[in-house]
Amino acid sequence: MKTRLNITIEDTVLAYIKSYAAARQVSVSQIIEDHLKSIARSAEQKRNILEVVDEMDAPISINADQDLVKAYHEARSEKYGS
Repeated sequence: MKTRLNITIEDTVLAYIKSYAAARQVSVSQIIEDHLKSIARSAEQKRNILEVVDEMDAPISINADQDLVKAYHEARSEKYGS
């Protein structure tokens, strides 16, 4: 379903975008819709790394109850000393 949208832009921008659209044989509406879709896709792709890590399955060898920060520091201490 398509919905109408009223926008207000400068006359010079409108003139440019109309000639740009005509040269590419597409409508101004299609150019705007494509641009808004690209913004939406871009926003979806930019995810916080912590969200990605939280969605990952933990390896079987890791105990879910283990304090991983403490284990990391203990392992570093063993490897490199205090």
